[in-house]
Amino acid sequence: MEITSFGSALFIAVVFGLYWTVARWGGRVQNGVLLLASGLFYGLADHRFLLLLVLSASTNYGIAISLGRIRSRRLRTALFYTGVGLDLGLLCWFKYMAFFRPGIEHLLHAMGFGGDHGLIAVVLPLGISFYTFQMLGYLIDVQREETEPCTDALAFLTYVLFFPKILAGPIERAQRFLPQIGQARNFDMALATDGLRQVLWGLLAKVVIADNASTFVDLVFNAPGTVTASTHLVGALLYFVQIYCDFSGYSNMAIGIAKLFGIRLMTNFNTPFFSVGVNDFWKRWHISLTTWMIDYVFTPLSFLLRDLGRAGTTIAISATFLAVGIWHGANWTFVIFGTVQSLLFLPLALTGSITRSAATTGRLPCVPPFARMAGTFVLMMLCFVLLRSATLQDAITYYRGLLGPGLLSKPEVFPTTVMFMALVFVLVEWVQRGRAHAMDLAGMRMPIWLRWGLYAVIVFVLALMNNTGSYNFIYFQF
Repeated sequence: MEITSFGSALFIAVVFGLYWTVARWGGRVQNGVLLLASGLFYGLADHRFLLLLVLSASTNYGIAISLGRIRSRRLRTALFYTGVGLDLGLLCWFKYMAFFRPGIEHLLHAMGFGGDHGLIAVVLPLGISFYTFQMLGYLIDVQREETEPCTDALAFLTYVLFFPKILAGPIERAQRFLPQIGQARNFDMALATDGLRQVLWGLLAKVVIADNASTFVDLVFNAPGTVTASTHLVGALLYFVQIYCDFSGYSNMAIGIAKLFGIRLMTNFNTPFFSVGVNDFWKRWHISLTTWMIDYVFTPLSFLLRDLGRAGTTIAISATFLAVGIWHGANWTFVIFGTVQSLLFLPLALTGSITRSAATTGRLPCVPPFARMAGTFVLMMLCFVLLRSATLQDAITYYRGLLGPGLLSKPEVFPTTVMFMALVFVLVEWVQRGRAHAMDLAGMRMPIWLRWGLYAVIVFVLALMNNTGSYNFIYFQF
């Protein structure tokens, strides 16, 4: 079920009504409604892997409870690594088998087993990277004794399957989510209204900007090297805008929908286009993944390698960004993306510049911060070409196209309307950058006619520029 569809809106409205109707009967009944709705939502999106998801969540639930009861350190460690192995094993099988398939096919043919080996033609379950990392983080926290194992199976399954976040995050932490559903929720009109505004902003980003930009992005990236350098530049710019509006759009919708049910999810994007360095960018982009990697990859590695000094820090940073790259999928472009990010990040970390930031509190940034913002934007825009390119060779061809003739010529692809809407979008985010999201109007003195006029304009733009093509969210493939 596409979250931007009318059917999805109707589904949410029905669940919303039922959820608050049964609120008088307590939190467990509310959780039951959410769990049934989440199972139906995921089943409609991809029914083939619903049972796998439930079994995986149930296994992690049981292992965590056992970790809380077993006192033998050796048994706890063995059980913990069994759980981690099962989670990573499923993730690697479904997500990375395609990467190794050519080698396996070659080996099987060399051993005399010819034919098409369909057993290793693996389909990627929706959301597996997101819900696997949620459960991994939960097991690690239980093993570290930083959180108590959840003994309520209904609550834990609701946490894992919660439908606004199941397909593309945020990667929510159990210790943040579970306490919120441990008791009955009371309807909060202010929170629900804020959630609807956030959903509206997410829809605008996805439907109006990302989906319309995708048409032009496909034209350029599907034929790299065949257009002018200026067109390659526009293509890279449009893709950077597209992937941000696409993913942040989903995150805002997920967070906003969760607010309708009285649940707060973590912020996943914090105006990354205004970053003043690579380190600042990763504090603002896909925050739930970045913080997960810091807590469960970088911090343990840096502690383990602390005696190596800067060499240990270098290894920890490189491994962390490599994990970030590989998290996106089984492709050499993702490996190179992670490697490049580590190379950009290392000088900042080793020289202590990682903590420096530029003030952007005024209406307009002064020249040095603006220059750093512009430089970071262009640098990350070029890096993200790797995420869009189908192969490493395509990426190389695209970069060569950027260095080719015609950089100052008129681009062959320049969607004026999309560019204008993207500019307006960025300007609004700049003005609202100090708030939870761009449509956060709490506490603002705004006449009611102006407030509803703003809503009407957004709805009109949504209706006018709704791209009728079928464009799934980019991060569904990750």
